[in-house]
Amino acid sequence: MTVLDARALNRATLARQLLLDRADLPVLDAVAHLCGLQAQEPQEPFIGLWSRLRAFEPTVLSDLLTGRRVVRTHLMRRTVHLVTADDLLAWRARHDAMLRQRVLGTYRRELEGVDLGELAAAGREVMADGEPRSMGDLARAVAGRWPAAGTRPLGEMLVAGLLPMVQLPPRGLWRTTAGVRYALVSSWLGREIDPPVPDDADPVGQTLVRRYLAAFGPAASADLRAWCGLAGLPAAVSALREELVAFRDERGRELLDLPD
Repeated sequence: MTVLDARALNRATLARQLLLDRADLPVLDAVAHLCGLQAQEPQEPFIGLWSRLRAFEPTVLSDLLTGRRVVRTHLMRRTVHLVTADDLLAWRARHDAMLRQRVLGTYRRELEGVDLGELAAAGREVMADGEPRSMGDLARAVAGRWPAAGTRPLGEMLVAGLLPMVQLPPRGLWRTTAGVRYALVSSWLGREIDPPVPDDADPVGQTLVRRYLAAFGPAASADLRAWCGLAGLPAAVSALREELVAFRDERGRELLDLPD
């Protein structure tokens, strides 16, 4: 099996990430190719895309946000990412369990005794009027039913774990400072997220594997888990193994990649 040294892997990752040479991609296509961009700091995606694209105009990305073609949302690893609207709709259900567990990992004690199904229903009822709300406003609206939990744990579970939500502009626009207001994905995009697929081969997971390798490969399964935060991808990797190629790194780890 071919062994790829650190330099080869460094070059491959930089090339896949469009960081060896600026690309002539449209902004929307670049966001899709990269599987989204880290966006905890609202201006980060602008710097990330300027570093990758020729003649990048920040206003184009701002227009994609206000035009609802890209969105800011909690997704991979429960951090805020800028992703295409289509990817959010396709991937969000596959991340549901991970998102809930990550919030519980921080607030398990505070949320003990809180029925998450009831909390989700209460949150949906508040958001049903279509009005954007801050996390604090949403949490205070339901806190009377769970006063012991505290508004921060309730709010984080609702906006990051239970309800598919997006952060609305002007948050994330170029050279704009704004607080975080949330809306349901269905309200903002006019479409529901794709439902979970009851398939042991994990077709959504397979798509994630292919897209990840196109943007970051060659990579080990552990690298994939570290990127998305999902532990349950072995079925997807197994289903794809025959179509993937394999290498080794200098530590002896198996690295997978797309055949082209």
